[in-house]
Amino acid sequence: MKQSEYLKILSLSKRTLEEYLNWGEIEIPKMPIDKRSSKEESVKTFSKKKQPESVLSPKEMLETLKRTIDSCKECSLGNSRLNAVIGVGSPTADLMFVGEGPGFDEDHKGEPFVGKAGQLLTKIIEAMGYTRENVYITNIVKCHPMIDPINPEKRSNDRPPTPLEMETCKHYLDEQIKIIKPKIIITLGASSAKCLLYSEESISKIRGVVKEYKGIKLMATYHPAALLRNPSLKKFVWDDMKRVMHYLDTGEI
Repeated sequence: MKQSEYLKILSLSKRTLEEYLNWGEIEIPKMPIDKRSSKEESVKTFSKKKQPESVLSPKEMLETLKRTIDSCKECSLGNSRLNAVIGVGSPTADLMFVGEGPGFDEDHKGEPFVGKAGQLLTKIIEAMGYTRENVYITNIVKCHPMIDPINPEKRSNDRPPTPLEMETCKHYLDEQIKIIKPKIIITLGASSAKCLLYSEESISKIRGVVKEYKGIKLMATYHPAALLRNPSLKKFVWDDMKRVMHYLDTGEI
C-alpha cells in the first residue's frame, strides 16, 4: 500500500473518532457488517448469469424513473421548481433516508440534502460507518415546495409539502423503494413520518419506534434541521442510529 493511502486511512480514522466524541460517545460502537458491496456484487452476478438481457438493472430502472420525474407535472410543484430532485446513492442500498422535500440549495443543485441540514446528515451517515454513496437519500416530494413559487431564486422561501402534494408524489418514492429494496428506511422529520405511517402523532412521540412500510422496517427520527436549531436532540437521533446499525449488523431490532 502506498504511503498516500496510509495517510488517507489515518485521516479518515481521526475524523471518525472526532465524530464519535461530537455525538457524545465514549467508546466506538460495533460497525455493521459490510454487506453493501456484497449485495451489489450479487446483483451484478445475477445480472450476468441469470437475467435475460431485456431486464434492467436497479441503476437503469432508477435512471428510467428519473426521466419520468424530470418531466412530471402531476402537481403545481412541477411548474415552479428549477430541478426535480430524485435521489442519490446506491441503487442496491440496505439503508434509505427519506426527508420531506428539497429546499433552495437542493432545487438549485438537483441533489437531496446538500444544504446545512444535508451536511449534518452526511456526518451522521459517516459516523454510522457509511457514506452517501452506499446509502440512498431521497424525499417524499421531488420538487421544491415554496412559499412564493414565482420567485425560486429567493432565499428563506421553503415550506413543508402539503398532504396532497405528498400523496400525489408518493408513488415515485414507492417505486424507488421497490427498485432498491432497502432493509430499513429512516424518515427524517414529521412530514415524511406522518405520510408513510399515516399518523398524526408528533415526531417526538413516534421517533425511535420501529414500524413497517410495505413490509420494510421503518424508523422515524428528527430532521437534521431540527438538530441545527436544537443540538440537544442529537442524542436522541444517535440513539436511533445505533439501533439501525444493530439491526443491519444482526437482523434484530
